[in-house]
Order: sequence, then C-alpha cells, then structure tokens
Amino acid sequence: MPFMKPSAVSSRRTWRRARAAAGILAAVSGLAVLVHGRAAGTVEKGPAVAAARESLSRDRLYPVPFGDGETLVYTIAWLKIEGGEMTLKASLESSTDGVPVHRIALKASSNDYVSKFYPVRDLYETWVDARDFQPLRFEKHAREGRYESDEVEEFDLTRRIGSWREDRTPLPERVQDIISSFYFLRTQPLAVGHAVRVDMFSRGKIYKLKASILEREKVETEAGTFDAFKVQPQLRENETAEDRNRGKLFLWFSDDDLRLPVMAKTVMPIGSVTARLRKIVTGAKPSLSPESGARRSDRPAVP
Repeated sequence: MPFMKPSAVSSRRTWRRARAAAGILAAVSGLAVLVHGRAAGTVEKGPAVAAARESLSRDRLYPVPFGDGETLVYTIAWLKIEGGEMTLKASLESSTDGVPVHRIALKASSNDYVSKFYPVRDLYETWVDARDFQPLRFEKHAREGRYESDEVEEFDLTRRIGSWREDRTPLPERVQDIISSFYFLRTQPLAVGHAVRVDMFSRGKIYKLKASILEREKVETEAGTFDAFKVQPQLRENETAEDRNRGKLFLWFSDDDLRLPVMAKTVMPIGSVTARLRKIVTGAKPSLSPESGARRSDRPAVP
C-alpha cells in the first residue's frame, strides 16, 4: 500500500498530520473510538483474576473463532501518511481459581517518524471468562505525548456490579468492555441487513451499542485480499453530542468462520484513519464447534 513520504508536504503541515495520526492511533483500534477516542505502556505479567461462579462448568467453553496465540498486526495511516502499528493478541490462561480465561491485548505504537513529534505507546488489555465470554477485568495504560493514563475496570459477575474508580454500576445480564465488545462481534453470525446489539461497560457507564452489518466488500490488505462484511458500530442510547462528534467507525470482518478483523476506518472531520491487516499468526485451533457446550449467542443478530 503506497504511503506519502514526509518530504511530500511542508514541515508545518507534516507536524500537524503526524500529531493527528498519533493522536487517533488508538481510536481506530476498535470500539474505543465511540467512547474514549483513545486506546489504552506494557504489562508483562497479568494481575490475579478470580472467576468464581461455580454454576458454570469449567469444561463448557463459549465458542470463539480465535485460538490461543492468535496475533494480528496492522498498519495505521492517516490519509496516506503511515503513523504506526497496532497489534491484537489473544491467549488462553487460567484464573487464580482455575477457570479458563481469554487474555486479549491491544497495543498501539507510533512509528519513528511520528514519535519525533508525538510518541504513542498504548495498551488495552482485558481478561474474559472463557465459559460465557464476559469480562472479569479491563486495564488501560496510555502513553501519548505528555499524556499518561492508567485505568482499571473490574467486573463482579456474581453480583453483577461493574467498578471503575469509586463508581459501582449495576451490570446487565450480558456485558462487555471495549475490547471484549470487539471480539464478541467475531463470535456472532453476520448477515447483511442484520445487527448485533451489545451492552458495554466503560468508565462507570453502560453504553448501548448497535453494530449494523451494512454490506459485503472485497478488502485488499498486506495480509491478502478478503471477502468481508462491512460493519458500523453505533451508540443507540445514552448518546451525547460529544459522542456523535467523535466520528464514524467502520469495521470489516472476513466472510468466513474466523471473522478476522481485516480493516478498521474512522471517518472524522480531519480525515480518515485506516488500520489494515498486515500479518496473521493463527495460533491454536479455535473452539468453533457447538460441542463446546456453550450457547452460540445470548443475543443473536436480529434484523
């Protein structure tokens, strides 16, 4: 994919574009653009996470289209200026009480050129109960220019309480965080004209998301050419003027059993930011079959 070289624009315009590309680097990472406008430093060892809920069997896992070790690498560009790289990685671990847990990490970093103006080193990370694909803990670690932020959200799925800072929020029957919302879409059957609805907890609030499947398109990336579903996630309720002004987000999932997120694009007043899949590490075989014993969906796609 061709990108504009820095010498092709004036130094002042280059600085503005470089800073803009870095500033939106995390926003294009998925559903985060609808809430934060940022993604979330690097954490090598995860925290102690307990799953409890003895009513759920540890041998009956929610079917997912990705396996332990799946790693997806993306090139991020603003207009035609390459700004950095984003990586999504999923691993299968165990909680402190022996429950299978998906650990999903999203890292975004600016390239050498953009880092001269506005360095970005961001991480979103979530721990999801593999039995029903609901989050147990979410962490954000952001390093963007002079901005630093570290946040934690915890999910008490037994009492249905979400915690952020001093806030305690009642949770709906099924809930996701920012990153698990994105991966939850991968577990759902997609069909043009239908939609997937998700209740998402973030910063002490519940957001009602509607992901509309708009059409099928052919998407070209460095990792290959894919037949894909074009999906638009939108806030349906509790939407503010600030939310609406953050721009539109579009996601493309491959039209196959893996439903790989092959491209993401934000359309904003300052231009479009695009993340295109560059590299795929497939990891272990995913648990796609109904023999896993988990229900395919608590909220199937609906017209």
